[in-house]
Amino acid sequence: MYDFKTFGQMNLDIIFSDFPHMPNPGEEVFANLFDIQLGGGPMLYPVVLNHLGCKTKLGTFLSDNEPSRICKNLMERMGFEHYENFNSKEENPVVVTSVFSWAHDRSFIAYNRLVNESMLSEKSVYEFLEDAHVISAPIGHLEALKRLHREGKKVVFDVAWSDSLRVETLSNVLQHVDIFAPNDKEALKLTGKETLDEALLVLKDYTETPIITTGKKGCMYYDHGVKYIPAIEYFKSVDTTGAGDNFITGIIYGLVKGHSIDNCLKLGNVFAGYSTTKMGCYGARITPEIIDMYFQP
Repeated sequence: MYDFKTFGQMNLDIIFSDFPHMPNPGEEVFANLFDIQLGGGPMLYPVVLNHLGCKTKLGTFLSDNEPSRICKNLMERMGFEHYENFNSKEENPVVVTSVFSWAHDRSFIAYNRLVNESMLSEKSVYEFLEDAHVISAPIGHLEALKRLHREGKKVVFDVAWSDSLRVETLSNVLQHVDIFAPNDKEALKLTGKETLDEALLVLKDYTETPIITTGKKGCMYYDHGVKYIPAIEYFKSVDTTGAGDNFITGIIYGLVKGHSIDNCLKLGNVFAGYSTTKMGCYGARITPEIIDMYFQP
């Protein structure tokens, strides 16, 4: 039995940081910091959890082209070999993203062919996920999600920013989700509300445990009322790339270890805060020692 499984597009991030401003057309701007790393999204969860001793597996999409070879090499260097390649047709399945990172926020330019599990059969998706305690909600396979949740799998679900974000359009998925954690901007967009407290009260009508991440402030969630978990104050932020994905990874780690939702969110804050101390999603590789130092149940 696996602790965690997910499908996830393979992401390759080209990260630029410490530069004065974005260039105007015809201009060139120099960055003082640069790196190439695996990117975030669901693929981050099993990689980080594997490093912490959890049994994980990633269903992903790779080809024989150069971005795919770079991703395979980066996974190997991180000691992660627990993935299954479901791609059979697409020559360029990897999401390649230029990340422009400031201390306060990030901007992205991405190439994305949207090669994901929605292209697979319901049977393939179900059979890949059925032997895990915790899973990510699969894209485009509502019946498999319903069955897996009914069978007792804990389900996490994340959304990316979109101008069309509306909680009503996600209602058929959210009712089968245990952990839903949009960030503050996404939560306001999803609900059309002006305050985060109002947004959380809307989200609670759609999913069991709505959570809103609030950056440096930590997070808030609904459990018989609005509750708050403050961020860890001891981390010096260098790059916020992947903080949200690491936050969810911390929650999954807590679920695997059998913690309460309150403690899962505290772990999420530890994972997210520590991830910002180095460049990229994986620059700061969290360890059991770091968890023991900053996690206070």
